[in-house]
Amino acid sequence: MNAIGEQLKAARLARGYTVDMVADETNIAKRYIVALEEENFSIFPGDPYILGFIRNYSEFLGIESQSLINTFRGIRIQEQPVPLQELLHEKKPKRTIIIGAAIGTSVVVLTLVGLLVAAAMSKQKIESATSAERKPTQYKMENSELEKRFYIGDTLLVNYNNDTHAVKVSAVDDMVTIETPIGKTRFMMGEEGSIDLDKDNIAELYVFISDFQKNKPDTGVMVKFKTAGNLSLATTESAVPVMPVEAAASQAIKPAEASTVPERPITAQTVIFSGKRSPYPFVLSLTFRNYAMFRHEIDRKDREERYYHKGDQLTTTANNSAKIWTSNAGACKLTIQASGGQSVDVELGAPGEVAVKSIKWAQGDDSLWNLSVYNVN
Repeated sequence: MNAIGEQLKAARLARGYTVDMVADETNIAKRYIVALEEENFSIFPGDPYILGFIRNYSEFLGIESQSLINTFRGIRIQEQPVPLQELLHEKKPKRTIIIGAAIGTSVVVLTLVGLLVAAAMSKQKIESATSAERKPTQYKMENSELEKRFYIGDTLLVNYNNDTHAVKVSAVDDMVTIETPIGKTRFMMGEEGSIDLDKDNIAELYVFISDFQKNKPDTGVMVKFKTAGNLSLATTESAVPVMPVEAAASQAIKPAEASTVPERPITAQTVIFSGKRSPYPFVLSLTFRNYAMFRHEIDRKDREERYYHKGDQLTTTANNSAKIWTSNAGACKLTIQASGGQSVDVELGAPGEVAVKSIKWAQGDDSLWNLSVYNVN
């Protein structure tokens, strides 16, 4: 193993990341991550893929990517064979021919460089002008799903609770920032998350970020919005005014209005980790002290159910949320682990009790993130 693989693997282990966690966070297939660490470059479709994966993997680990890229290019240069004719014969071309050829080559090179620079400047001017002329667009959530490329300032209008709420893409840098009436939420590439429109700890929208270029907001971001079961898109007979994000954030719910909100089946139970600047993956470790039927759903997509025996163990990782159900709460010992070695034991309930819990990140009034466990009745 040479310098590239050693540095990547050492950085990953130093941060306590598993290969599965890296694959989930970077959207790089597990076999390619292992191949990079073992420097098995033969399985990649081509060098551009290798360079892209090296850059994404190293940036995710927080190490400088250009030196690793230069190392890889150096390896490729060393692997290139020397042309056979140069080993057999030493050519002695005439000086006049060499000088003429050198002058001609220089002229061609300088001309090409000039054309490339001019083309790049022209392209940059066109892109800048297009970006400056573009005005933010408003879309309406008229169906259960909507998938479009959003740009900074673009807004999705959602009818909910007799109000029209504005959900806006406000920033695209290393992550995508989506601004709602109750605050801001940041999403990574390939991340699926939830949006709470009325601060009741219940998601009204789900969002999936599928494509954007870091620190290049002009290219936009592909976003898929999907309504939750508690969101009705039916419009009222009278026109409903649009509630801007800034106004909605400062407007408090009046007591009379609060009474019209239906009672929710989820109530906050325990805050596990609090005061975090951003959400991060967490690990659920379960030990079964007796027999139980257990079901878990990770990030609203990976779902598994089976019957566990005394002494069985289960470990799974969630990026944003997990929902668990058990027929015998007292039989399950749950430990939630976070980065940095933090861990908290959570009691699910009494023996023989059916328990349903939701574990997810939520942003507080101070813009910091809390990981909490909720009862689902």
